[in-house]
Amino acid sequence: MPSRDIHVVGSSAGGVEALKRLVSDLPSDFPASLLIVQHLSPSSIGVLPAILERMANVPVQHAVDGAPLQRGHIYVAPPDQHLILEPGKMRVVSGPKENRHRPAVDPLFRSAAWSYGPRVVGTVLTGTLDDGTAGLWAIKEQHGIAVVQDPSDATYPSMPQSALSNVRVDHRLPLKEIGSLLNRLARQDVALPAPRDERMRTETEFDMLKRDIKSMSELGTPSGFTCPECNGALWEIRDGELYRYRCHVGHAFSADTLLQGQGEQIEAALFSAIRALEEKAALLRRLIARYGSDLQAHDREMRAQELDRAAEAIRRLLRAGSE
Repeated sequence: MPSRDIHVVGSSAGGVEALKRLVSDLPSDFPASLLIVQHLSPSSIGVLPAILERMANVPVQHAVDGAPLQRGHIYVAPPDQHLILEPGKMRVVSGPKENRHRPAVDPLFRSAAWSYGPRVVGTVLTGTLDDGTAGLWAIKEQHGIAVVQDPSDATYPSMPQSALSNVRVDHRLPLKEIGSLLNRLARQDVALPAPRDERMRTETEFDMLKRDIKSMSELGTPSGFTCPECNGALWEIRDGELYRYRCHVGHAFSADTLLQGQGEQIEAALFSAIRALEEKAALLRRLIARYGSDLQAHDREMRAQELDRAAEAIRRLLRAGSE
């Protein structure tokens, strides 16, 4: 019988230290493949496998596109690349960002759920916001196992807390106990695979740039919102009681991440408005300086003062938002 031999782990802020502890707790005969997404800067030089290998009892390496999975190996998503699973192999792709990250946790978890069903164990560790929640939901839907670090034990509790609030988690425990749990789970046999959810396949293919706008009706309904990444239309996707958003080029967001993106768009628009207002006021005053007693000088100065007041009003709004 198949076993729970596909383990996927997601972490963000505080994750490197958590991952070091986790891999150090896995034995040298760990009978599963373990794949990791740690949120990284796109410009990262990619030293995480070397850091983890110093602590691990099994080989650690960057995932390689098209390579098969081997039990007793740990694979890390490279910087600025999604790590995705297909039946029998890994894919490393420059697909659209999800939850404003690449690599992101949800594409790995979701593709593992679709490809391997109940053989998958998903683990969410420390991090901010909620990447990993939708992917963990997908793992549970395909009869896999959901593991979450206890938020009280996490350096940054938001990712674990989001998973606990939205997913029927099987195990909630401190980091020091997760390694031994994963080792026990990896030795369990599982029943026949769950029926595949074709919507998960569609989303995985969006992550791999294999789908376009014609596929959006398979996922959800138009939301009326726009994508903070590309300004395209967003479709609303429902996973149980969890709502997510995806545009037709593939950018995907949780509700909280979409709110964050919209806030950044508003801030950028306000700063752009300040710039435009002050540039126009400066041009009006330059005309006054050049033409002196021009009949329009008074009118231009009044208009410039109105622009100054408008720019200051926006500055007050930005200051209030930061307090």
